[in-house]
Amino acid sequence: MGGWIDRVKTDPLPWLLDEETPAVRHLALRDLLDRPSDDAEVVAARAAAMRADPISSILAAQNPEGWWAKPGHGYSPKYTGTVWQVIFLDQLGADGSDPRVRAACE
Repeated sequence: MGGWIDRVKTDPLPWLLDEETPAVRHLALRDLLDRPSDDAEVVAARAAAMRADPISSILAAQNPEGWWAKPGHGYSPKYTGTVWQVIFLDQLGADGSDPRVRAACE
């Protein structure tokens, strides 16, 4: 049995690796192509993702103390509270060493 690429009708990699969507590119390089985290393309894609939407917009809405919507670790309000924003940042492959991401986690 072939790999995942054999199960799709057309090759999605050109679309997934498009530099117009750096968060998608970063995740495709890392998770689909199994590139190591120190690979030059992975590092560049992750840095670009941190500067682009949606990651940059999420971080721009963060309070300087590290929370969103209201102080504290907050699950609510749904989708805009701190816990949700941290989940989104994780799913988008945000850089956990970024001081804003670290402040949110702390």
